[in-house]
Amino acid sequence: MIYGPARRDGHQMRAVAVPLLVVAVLAFAQDGPQVLDLSGWVQLGLQRAPSLAQSEASLLAADASVRTSSSFLWPSLSFRSSAGHSWSSIPDGSGGYTDTDNSSWSMSMNLSQEILGSGGRDWLLLAGSRHARTASEMDYDKAELDLMLSIAEGYYGVIEATEQLNSARRALIRSSEQFNRTRSLYELGGVTNLEMIQAEVQVSRDSLTVLQRRQGVTSSYASLRSAVGVVSSHILVDTAAVLPPISMRTVEGFLIDFSANPSLLAAEERLEEVRLSHEARQRSYWPSLSAGGSWSWSNDELEFDDFADRDSWNVSMTLNWQLFDGFSREGLIQSSRSSVLRQEATIESLENSLYTSALMYRDNLISSIAAWDLSERVTEQAIEQLRLSEMSYDLGGTSLLDLLAAQSTLADAEASEASALSACLIAEARFLVVLGQSPRLGE
Repeated sequence: MIYGPARRDGHQMRAVAVPLLVVAVLAFAQDGPQVLDLSGWVQLGLQRAPSLAQSEASLLAADASVRTSSSFLWPSLSFRSSAGHSWSSIPDGSGGYTDTDNSSWSMSMNLSQEILGSGGRDWLLLAGSRHARTASEMDYDKAELDLMLSIAEGYYGVIEATEQLNSARRALIRSSEQFNRTRSLYELGGVTNLEMIQAEVQVSRDSLTVLQRRQGVTSSYASLRSAVGVVSSHILVDTAAVLPPISMRTVEGFLIDFSANPSLLAAEERLEEVRLSHEARQRSYWPSLSAGGSWSWSNDELEFDDFADRDSWNVSMTLNWQLFDGFSREGLIQSSRSSVLRQEATIESLENSLYTSALMYRDNLISSIAAWDLSERVTEQAIEQLRLSEMSYDLGGTSLLDLLAAQSTLADAEASEASALSACLIAEARFLVVLGQSPRLGE
């Protein structure tokens, strides 16, 4: 395996939103349908997609955990006060009762500060919570990458469906023109009834293909809008803003370096967290040292003239050392050790999975580039074949059926080229994401 030393900043992708925010604002500020390129759709997704809400909640919970873990750094201060009145009847020697009543007033304040808890266990737990927060940031980055990938897949799906629809429309125009020419010749007796039927059938077939392609565009837009989290039908894809696929030489120059993959980074941060937690468990054999102070005041009357003469102060230093707890500590230490081993195994499995996925996506990208290059040549050949078929048909050397077949071949070649281009760009996006990089959003 080849592992690179480079590591990506956890918030690097968030910088993408800054320049793209202007695009979204300008889009919604105008009237009528808005046409956005891939970067504009990604910006909408980063602000609207519900898939990021869970990661944001986990990040907030991690921040709260860090704040909770650092609470030992601050002293604990409490205040308490009470007031009471009691009545009682005491029998006297004459057979009667003597009624008495008493009042009590008190208040106290206690201050405590941990100096060293279980040999510094709390410091280790604080460091572990910070690693957990960093892992949550990596999870958020992974959610952003996954969202970008799903938007890119939906975006290129719309591009593919739109280009296939355009190809079907061009095919319908060609078959309709050919039908009109055939009908004119039929009226003059220049073609047979069978050829007239063949031309008419071709028009019907191309018309049905247009309807199917139009439905495909609608479905593709639905998938894209679902990934982005918008329902407006006035936001359209800029079909002219299609990036050219990267070259074969560029792909072959990529190293299988997924050290910037946020899933791997998050797993490594969680490994540090459980290691620190395990070390903190081992510190439970150590004593704890704390300091404290208290102030109290009590009187049977709420009078402040002699307030300073009736209060008391106390300062203390406490050492607590638990010598035996029924082997509970040993069980907790063993459990934390198993968590370390489990996380180490998780990282090893994740590295193997990422390496396999990166190889597979790179091979798919190479195959897609080759298929796209081949589809372009097939389309050029189909265009030339149609031109020759038209010339041959005009000279009487080719039947109408052969000419219609050449038209269908060109339509299929154009549709295949659109599919190959979309598959190539999607394969590129998947390969970049598994490496921990953002898909290309624009030049």
